This record gives sequence, structure tokens and C-alpha cells, in this order.
Amino acid sequence: MQKPQTARLTRQLAAIGLISLGGMTATSLWAQTSPPPKPEKIEVTGSAIKRIDAEGPAPVEIITKKDIERTGATSINELLKSLSTVDIFDQGELASNSPSGSGTANVLLRGLAETDTLVLLNGRRLPVNALYDSSGAGAAVDVNMIPLSAIERIEILKDGGSAIYGADAVAGVINFITKKSYEGIDLRAGLGRSSRSDGDEQNVGLSAGFGNYDKDRFNVLVAFDYFKRDPILRADREISRSSDFRRFGGNDGRSSFAPQGNFIDPNTGAFTGQSARPCPPELFSGGRCRYDFNTSILTSINGADRTSAMATASFKLSDTTRLFGEIIYAKTEDKFEAHPAPDIYPFNGGTGLIFGRFLQAGPRTTERESELTRIVGGAEGSVAGMDWLVTAGEGKSEVNNQDSNYLNATIFANLVNSGQIDPTSTSNPQALVDSAKVRPNRIGESKTRFIDGKVTGEVMQLAAGPLAYAVGASWWKEELTDTPDPLTQQGLVAGSIQQAPVAAARTAKAVFAEFAVPVTKNIEAQLAVRHDKYPNNSKTSPKIAFRFTPTKELLFRASYAESFRAPSLKQLFGGQEEGAVNITFNGVPDVPAFRVTGSNPNLKPETGEFINVGVVWDVTPNISVSTDLFNIKKKDNINTPDVDYIVANRPDLVTVGADSRIRVQQLLTNIADTEISGVDVDLRVRIPGTAIGNISMRNAATYYDKIKKRNTPQDPLLNYAGTYGQARWRNTFAITAEKGPWAATATVRTVSGFADEDDPSVIGAATRRVETHDEIDVVASYTGIKKMKIDVGIKNLLDMMPPYSLQNTSSNDYTQAGFAELYNNRGRFWFATLSYQFK
Repeated sequence: MQKPQTARLTRQLAAIGLISLGGMTATSLWAQTSPPPKPEKIEVTGSAIKRIDAEGPAPVEIITKKDIERTGATSINELLKSLSTVDIFDQGELASNSPSGSGTANVLLRGLAETDTLVLLNGRRLPVNALYDSSGAGAAVDVNMIPLSAIERIEILKDGGSAIYGADAVAGVINFITKKSYEGIDLRAGLGRSSRSDGDEQNVGLSAGFGNYDKDRFNVLVAFDYFKRDPILRADREISRSSDFRRFGGNDGRSSFAPQGNFIDPNTGAFTGQSARPCPPELFSGGRCRYDFNTSILTSINGADRTSAMATASFKLSDTTRLFGEIIYAKTEDKFEAHPAPDIYPFNGGTGLIFGRFLQAGPRTTERESELTRIVGGAEGSVAGMDWLVTAGEGKSEVNNQDSNYLNATIFANLVNSGQIDPTSTSNPQALVDSAKVRPNRIGESKTRFIDGKVTGEVMQLAAGPLAYAVGASWWKEELTDTPDPLTQQGLVAGSIQQAPVAAARTAKAVFAEFAVPVTKNIEAQLAVRHDKYPNNSKTSPKIAFRFTPTKELLFRASYAESFRAPSLKQLFGGQEEGAVNITFNGVPDVPAFRVTGSNPNLKPETGEFINVGVVWDVTPNISVSTDLFNIKKKDNINTPDVDYIVANRPDLVTVGADSRIRVQQLLTNIADTEISGVDVDLRVRIPGTAIGNISMRNAATYYDKIKKRNTPQDPLLNYAGTYGQARWRNTFAITAEKGPWAATATVRTVSGFADEDDPSVIGAATRRVETHDEIDVVASYTGIKKMKIDVGIKNLLDMMPPYSLQNTSSNDYTQAGFAELYNNRGRFWFATLSYQFK
């Protein structure tokens, strides 16, 4: 339940930003009051051309090292949650029973999926997570593998980036940039704990740099990160302690697959109200015995054990040429537990058939080991007025899932059918139980090799300034192997889904060109085009953008970009599976048939259009505001078409074989459309010289007017903005005071309320709503001790628990922990970090 004073405070702070038409990107113009006499040209994400002014035609948000420290974040995933720009759906950190997703964290932008956001490290691609769903969901970079202590800044391009970077940049680009040259040694150690004495965190970091690049002609930087977090059990929080949510006015979500064995009528499938073993009265509800899966084992926040290391080296070959190299290695080890699998068993007695759960098998356990490695080498320099860059490298993601306490479906069924094992008992001969146990192993590897080359320079001097250009070419090869256990491939592991193996590879190449055209002294145009060629598919992506500065305090910008996303390897070359279904065939209802689902080698790229229009205004030297309106149209989205749609509209996909089986080809298809529009608003204010020091404030908000989708060409576009998990707006207000060695930051993070329903077609005035949620974080820093920095803070200062969601608890698509995956139920969290520099 929200505390009234917090809700009022948050709404007031949000109103300040919204009324002011809020915000500026982190590269705010008011901070550039006195440019140096000889400014250095820099390359900012969204353009391959170096420029003096970081505020270009495209909206780019920059999060500096100091900004990162002010959040108190201990992981990349936690850091990104503090940004209003980034969408949140944190199922990987909250759920422990997802075969491919548990323990991972992906980035979402602009209301689109994680596969539509390109994640870069130092401007270069990272391999996608090695294990992801057959639908293609999760085929994205696991940002938990990126070492936070090595990050110098983060640049977020909030605009279509396919014309510069190619596929996957439909919603934008997040570029994590590490330290390039550093001398000295930094040590960091931190601890954290929730106010309920759980969820302990420990983190240690080391950065060490050697050699002065200009004097010694080299610099070597090494960084090391270690992060460990204890899990938080659902049973230890009121909102998730029981899956019987009637205490919140919700549903009784306790499972009907109870260890006592609920008898069902074999003819109707209805529960008889009787169980094979006595049911405790408190567990009997709705005419059956229940099993409360939230009271033990399951976590509401997963544990983590992560180690990462990075080394970079630069060598000055000459005054105009530099050689460089980069190695990154990250490893995570996780352990996830789930309850013994539910199943339907024959039983000697009653109706002869029960819904049950064999507890003696023990909790299903997955020990997950994930590794990320990337090696990059290259050279850059200048010649004849041109800058050049050549880079080559390889990135690899490896995941090994080792399961235990699973059962061989055939052996266990034989033991139950023969009466040797009673599935409602926990005292069966252990040797018999162990004889049915299996330890499925799933191994995945995702690998990307690449070679990039780029040349930049100036073509000529125009009346308004130089006409600058960048041209480049890329070659890369993607490889994916996903090898489930042989029993899992056959669908013979009780309690696990059938999984198909994948072994696929493809080679692609691209060329691009970009021009920065000074039309007049106040108008600059960005023109870019890129052609990508994949096997059997090619796509040209253009972009045009304008920057208009009628005065030095005012900037208008607009851009139009076309984008695309190539199908993932698993979507193209993963397995196909066959399952039973009833259809209406030739006017006859309920005809038995078989549907074939899975990959489709004939998929084509998804395409999109991105329009952004914005304004940045330096109201005074200490006040800046900006607003960006965006609109995205995406078509040919890859989806699994509905069976009824195929039968009614695609008779060519319905066949009758020689065996008289009717087969419906329900393969992944380019069939869906999306349209999204919204606005970013942001306000920055600086008040220097107050009694408590220099004050800086920022209020940033992202609002979605529509997130429209349809799953088939026949469907209407339905607006999902404001439905479950699709909050219309997020707001972040931060105020910082700095005086002498002291600094303090308070941040209010707000996620708007939404309809407690994920199907917009059924939402009406009576639909239940999830309340708006607020959290306040405070961080204080002290640098008064030479070479030392102390940070202490409290996250979720007022201990606000997330609001209850009925949709979350009533659907197997979600965590069933009682709240939407936009937040967590950790509660108040204390932390402290000590940093020390040797220089």
C-alpha cells in the first residue's frame, strides 16, 4: 500500500519535470559555457564522424562515471533500472524456473523487445546469450556479464541506428564505453543488506593502469570485478509468501497438482473433491487439495556469483598510428531450484487417475555456468588528412545448464504403472526412485567473429563549414550451437519441456557511408546509408537527420531512419516439433490434426521506420530543457500464427499426408505489426553557491501514448500502453548537493499504474488497476580522506513494497510472485562502498 506522503511527493516532483517539458540529455548544452580554445573532436554513439559538439542531430543520453556512482548501483542491470528511458521487465532476475532466461538481464527500449536493442561494448558488438527460446525471445546480450567497474560512461542512442550499426538497432543502441588510458590503481569494496537481514551483497573491484601513452608510448589497463548476492525467498516477503492471494482480494493460485493426489474423472477431467491421501483442511480449496509453491524453495530475487576481468593495451607505433587490443572475460555461476514436477498419474483406487506431484524426487535443480569472452585487436591512425580504423575480433558466449532431480518419463511411468512406486508417498524404496532419476545437461555456445574497417575525413570546405564523411565495411560470422540432453530432445524428461538441438552458422557483410553536411551556419544535416547482406536476404537502411540552432541557446532536431532486424539463427534453423490440436476443417469442427511449430528458414528481416523530433533549450546558463517526440512503425514482425488463422487464410499450409494425418504448418512467420509513439521530457537545473553547496537537479520522464500491436494481418492494432507490464510512463527525479568533500543525492523513481490485464481487447471501466509505485534512494559520499572515497546509501528508503497484481498471479506466463516484473520486493536496502586510489 502506498504511503500518502510518498505518493504526494513523487507526483509533485514529476509535475515539476512535466510542466517544464523536461530534460536534457546528459550532454546538456548549459554545461558547455566555455569551450576550450582547441576543442578535441569526439565520436558519439549514433554517428561514425568525430565532431566537436556532442549534441548532434540524434538524441543521445550520456551517463557518466559520476552519474553511475550516484545511483549506488552494483550491476549494469540495476543501473539501467534507474533510467526512465529504459523499459523494465526483469523476469530473468526474479524467476528461477526459466530454462534459458533465469539469471540473465536484457535491455529494452522504446516499448520494443530486447532483440530490437543493439548492445555495444566500446562501439563493437557482443555475442548474444547462448541459450534462448525457440521463438527467438532472449536472443540478446546478457548485460549482467559486463563489468561495471570498467565502465567509464554509457551512451544511449534513442533513435533508429540501423543505417550506422546494422541489424538489431531498431529501437536504439546502448554503448558501454570502458576506460581507455589510465595510470594508477583503484581498489573498491562494498557490502549491502536488506533491512530484513537477507539479500546480502558483496562486491570487489580493481582497476590498474600502467604506462603514459605520450611519454612511454604505451598504456596497459586491467580491471577485475567480483559480485556475489544471496537470494531472497518468496516466503520471506508478505506479498509473495503464499500463492493463495485471496488475502489481497486476488485468486487462490495454489497448484491443483498436490502431493496428496487429487482424483479426477477420466471422462470429464473434473475434480471429484477427493484425494488419495488425507488433505489438511487449510490446503483444501475449490473442491481439491492444493500445493503452495511459494512457501519454500522459490526465490523472488535470484542469487548471483559473478566474476569479470578486462585488459586493454595501447601502443604508440608512431605519432600518427596506434595499435590496440582488448580482452574481456566474465563468468557467472548460479543455482536455481524449482519444486518437483506436476504430473497426472494412474492410481490404484478412487477413479484411477490423480493430479499429483512426486515430492520424493526432490527439488528440480539447475546449476548454470555462463561465460563471456571477447578478444579484439586493431590499429588506427591518420594519413593525408584522413582518419582510419581497422578492427578484428571474436566474441563468445557459453552456457552450461546441469540439471538434477529430474525423472526419466518412461522409467518412472513404468514404476508407477506397475505399482512399484506410489507417487503420493515419500517413503518409496530410494533405490527405485534413484533408478528413475536423470541429470539432463544442456550446453550452448554463441560465437561472433568480425572484421571492421572505417575511414573518416573531410571532402571539401563549404561556405558553412567542412563537409565531413565516414565510409566503412564490415564482415562477420555468427555461429550457434544449442545441445539439449538426448532425453530432453525426445521429450522424455518428466518436468522439462522438449527442446530441439541447433547447430547453425551464417556469414554477413555490410558497407556504409555517412555525411555531415553544413547546410548553413545554423543547419546541419546527417545523411547515412548502410547495405547489409545476409544469406538469402539483403537490406538497405537510410537515415536523414537535421540539427537547427537559430541561437546558441536553442536547438531543434529531427530525424527519419529505416531499420531492420535479421531473424536469429534459432528462428531460422532451430528444430520443429509436432503436437496434437483440434481444428475446423472443411466446415467440420473438432477435427483431430497435428500442428508443426518452430523455426522457418524462409523468414525475412523485420523492418521499421523511426521518426524523432526534438528541441533543446538553454533557458539560462543553469537551466536546460528538452523534449523529444518519437514514433516507430515496425512490420513483418516474426511471430507464431494462430492455428485458426492458418486454416482460414492459408490453405497451402494445411496438408493431408499419405498417413491421413492433417498437418498445419504453424511455423514462425513474418506476420505481425507494431506502432509505438511517445515522448521523452527532461529538465536540468543547477543552483551554485547555496548554503549547502552546489545544487543540481534533474527530472526525466518517458511517456508512451501508444504501443500498438497485432499478431496477424487480420487483427486490428490494439494499444498495449497502460496494460500489464507496459506502464505508460516512468519518471526519475534526482537532486544532488555538493560541498567540499561531501556530496549527497536523493532519487525518486516512479512507475505509473496500469490496467491489471494483458489483453487490451477486454479492458473496460471495471478492469482492476495496479497502483503507481514510488521508490526513494539516497546516497552520500565523502572524499575528505586523501585518496579515499566513502559511499553509503539506502535504496528504497521508505521500504515501499510493489503493488499486488492479479494478472501476475493468475497466469503461468509470469512469475506468480504477486507483483509485475517492473520492480522487486527486496524492500529497504543498506549499502556502503569504500574506494582507494594509488597514484
